[in-house]
Amino acid sequence: MEQINLNKENPEVEFKLNSKDSFLLIHSVFVTSQKNFENEWTNFISKVKLTAELRYVDFADPAGRFIDDRKKQFPIHFSSDLYQVQPVFHLNTLIKNETFTFGINPERKFYRALKLALLDVDDLDEDYTLEFNIEKFNIDA
Repeated sequence: MEQINLNKENPEVEFKLNSKDSFLLIHSVFVTSQKNFENEWTNFISKVKLTAELRYVDFADPAGRFIDDRKKQFPIHFSSDLYQVQPVFHLNTLIKNETFTFGINPERKFYRALKLALLDVDDLDEDYTLEFNIEKFNIDA
C-alpha cells in the first residue's frame, strides 16, 4: 500500500498507465489540518470535490500537434456515516483503465494517464491535506 497527499499547494497527481489492465484502488482517505478542526471536517469535506480523469492523447507529428484527445472524467464521492466521528473515509474505489477505438480503425487503444484532482467548491482558507491510501497496478507516478 502506498500513500499520496493532496492539498491546496498540491491539488493534483498524475499517473502514467502502462497497460489496458492498469488500475488504481483508493482504499481510504484521511483528512488532516494544521488547525484544530475536530468537529469541522464534515463541513470541510462538503466544500471540496475530488475528480478522476482518464486521458489519451494521440500525437500526429514531431511538432507535438495531436490528432485526437480522449478524456473520461468522473467524480469520486466522500460518503460519511451518520455516526462517523473520525475524518476517515473508506472509499474502496477502483479506477480501471479502459480500451476504445478511434473512428473506424479497429485497433484498440487504452488511456495513458490518470489524474486525481482536488477542487475547492467554496473558497477555502483552511490549511488541509487529504492522505490517500492507494494500491497501484501497472502504473508509474
